[in-house]
Amino acid sequence: MSQVEIEITNYQKAVVLDRRKIRKTIGYVLRQFGIQEACVSLAVVGHDRITELKERYFGRKISTDVISFDLQEAAGDPDEKVRMDCEIVVNGQRAADWAEAHRTEAEAELHLYIVHGLLHQLGYDDQTAEEAGKMHKKENQFLEKLGFGKVYRIEKRKDSCTRGRS
Repeated sequence: MSQVEIEITNYQKAVVLDRRKIRKTIGYVLRQFGIQEACVSLAVVGHDRITELKERYFGRKISTDVISFDLQEAAGDPDEKVRMDCEIVVNGQRAADWAEAHRTEAEAELHLYIVHGLLHQLGYDDQTAEEAGKMHKKENQFLEKLGFGKVYRIEKRKDSCTRGRS
């Protein structure tokens, strides 16, 4: 029997949240990796708050799209993850700004950030071009299945901030 708890907190006004869709996205990603138990806390914030968090935890005073934190106690083999406890912080203001500048949907961009943060918690990384390629392919695969289409387009992201556990 699976038990997934999802807490969503909204601290911004740039993007209207559809909590049902957000829960569906998180649940879908977890199921794809066989995660049966999870406690996922999602905070949707603006530029100022995510910049504060980036500086506090990573020593860099810059805005970013997503930060993810593993809240699980280190136990067992991390490659055999069946439970997830994490906090994902996404920048709703950045999603809205990106969508406006590139004539896309802010909701789809926000879901990209959510999936990106979850994938980091599931062992994906984007520090090299090869790793990033695998991660973005997986993001698009999931987002297409969820009805958002192919959201991550590398040609539009060349000047985007660094993505990662940052």
